[in-house]
Amino acid sequence: MANAVRHPVIIVILGLAALGLIYQLANNPGGFFIGLVITALIAVGLYFLLTRLVLPRRSGMTSNYRKALKQSKQRQKQKKVARGNHRKKRRHLKVINGNRKK
Repeated sequence: MANAVRHPVIIVILGLAALGLIYQLANNPGGFFIGLVITALIAVGLYFLLTRLVLPRRSGMTSNYRKALKQSKQRQKQKKVARGNHRKKRRHLKVINGNRKK
């Protein structure tokens, strides 16, 4: 990635962009800041559209699957709580010491 920034074409493009920003800021500061605000508003709008409208539809989880997942998680919690309330069960098997010859 660092090598891509060192490429001469990219360095020239970044230099011209910086020069243009400095020129715009020196000659028309009001227009520069209005441009920044408009760009920020467009970026926020696109972010909102992508995260709220487009990406949730692509997740592939249907409402039925989400309900089943929620129920499964609730059952797991109930099982964990129920396991902690049981006492230790007595064992039904008993060890009998027999007479073994050596």
